[in-house]
Amino acid sequence: MAARALHLVPRVACGAVLLDPGNFTPHYVDALCTGFQRLGLRTRVVASPPLFDAVDPAGGHQVEHCFFPSLGGRLGRLLRRRTRLRQAVKALGYPAGVWRTWRLLRNEPPGVLHVQWALVPLLDGLLARALRARGWRIVYTVHDPLPGPERPLAARHRRSLLSRVDALIVHTPSLEQALVAAYPEVAGRVRVIPHGGVPEPLLTEADRASARLRLGLPPDGPLLLLFGMIKPYKGLEDLLSAMPAVLARVPRCHLVVAGEPLMPMPPIEAQIERLGLRHAVTLRPAFVPQEQVAAYFTAADLVLAPYRDIAASGVVVTAQGHARAVVVTRVGGLPEFVEPDNCGLVVPPRDPAALAEAICRAVADPEELVRMGQRARRRIAADHDWIDVARKTLALYQAVPFPSTPGATACRSNAR
Repeated sequence: MAARALHLVPRVACGAVLLDPGNFTPHYVDALCTGFQRLGLRTRVVASPPLFDAVDPAGGHQVEHCFFPSLGGRLGRLLRRRTRLRQAVKALGYPAGVWRTWRLLRNEPPGVLHVQWALVPLLDGLLARALRARGWRIVYTVHDPLPGPERPLAARHRRSLLSRVDALIVHTPSLEQALVAAYPEVAGRVRVIPHGGVPEPLLTEADRASARLRLGLPPDGPLLLLFGMIKPYKGLEDLLSAMPAVLARVPRCHLVVAGEPLMPMPPIEAQIERLGLRHAVTLRPAFVPQEQVAAYFTAADLVLAPYRDIAASGVVVTAQGHARAVVVTRVGGLPEFVEPDNCGLVVPPRDPAALAEAICRAVADPEELVRMGQRARRRIAADHDWIDVARKTLALYQAVPFPSTPGATACRSNAR
């Protein structure tokens, strides 16, 4: 398979540029670029200085900080916990980042610009149009739901961007259906490529006990985990509302919330106090370094993703790679990560009663909980290997024709 993919590489010999302006998905971009390198494809990354994790911790990729370069120094440290001020600074600086990207790529032999996040679709669409005029092909991975008709201006700007994209990637078939239903004009340009994941070694009870000790978490009782950036759509409030019902049936249950907050936390702390959950909730509102991530998933018995809105979730894939069952909500493509292989439970969004019932049902049968986690791990190993994801993405690059422009002709000529 690798040899076949390598045979295709000359048609994209000008390489691929992965665009993640806000450095939102550094591990996804790093894993995809690493897969491309194994297949012989030259890649570059256009991003911003990391506030948290770097795109390329091993130093193996070419990374250009075209966006928000000032956030890499003292200003970045100052704004790290000031979410609204940081967002304002980024909004003001975004046009300059688009311009820097254009200046970086405009005179280079055209290849593929693979957009991971389009933070200002109107400007991103202008960049895409200008690069396509130079022979570039534009691929866009839709990580988050696109705005619907209830946001007409945002939907119109997004539609303008989509009209300039040669191909779109989503992670599940249901996301493809939803995308085409909302934007019928993209039919025929959407491809389903799974979110990559890594099956970790099977965990033992000793591993679990050691991880809890290392993290200072309760040594006994079912441990629930909500992990990752704390954002309004993650449904933390719904989970906290469900906890009194969970504790009434499983008093030894304990919830851990670990991740950098991108929303105000005083209302969350007040909700914990109001519901009398202080003894049952460990709140760790801070960025979790990569070297500690595995410990949290190893310590947990059940991972929770009670999201109110999302397309797909890297947290769910990470949990399954660690052989952990997950409770997800019926939003976006999340059910498809769980239901086909019976490796977790699905509940309606914004429904604390249903969420509490699912948690209690899961922890009531520890043996089945372990089996669900093992099925989840097998699923990741079978369908989500990063080299397969890179190979499928490379095949999509191959399937998108070069625009009929002088720049594209030069690129193809050089590839021969």
